[in-house]
Amino acid sequence: MAQQTTIRGAVGPIPARSSSARTAARIPPIAELKLGWQERGLCQSGDATVFFAPDSERIREREKREMAAKRVCAECPVRQQCLEHALALPEQFGIWGGLTELERAEESRRRRGAAAPGRAPVVVPIRIGAQRDRGFAETQAQEREDAEVAA
Repeated sequence: MAQQTTIRGAVGPIPARSSSARTAARIPPIAELKLGWQERGLCQSGDATVFFAPDSERIREREKREMAAKRVCAECPVRQQCLEHALALPEQFGIWGGLTELERAEESRRRRGAAAPGRAPVVVPIRIGAQRDRGFAETQAQEREDAEVAA
């Protein structure tokens, strides 16, 4: 019987025959990386599975998992840096900066719309899960337009 070998990946051992084994072999373990703001994230001390959806997750389970992740993000000292990082790359999966994949896509579209020709982008800190933030950003943009018209 053949012995299964593993490769030491960033998060833990990965079976050598998996499709990501070669990539994992090139990535040093998290403890050896110097990541700056990421080292100060509250997510580093918890369970990473809270921030990323497992295969075939049910809706209620996803909602519970996302709310747990957002509670961690709400208290995180580097949440805004994490969100900016996720929007700049863009990160396609998981909770980053307190926003889901869909929420980040919406935020990215909102920012691109705010950066129309002749207008500076509006960057508004986001309170996780607050619907009123969108209204605040729209009100702020309207006030700027009104000020430009008056000038």
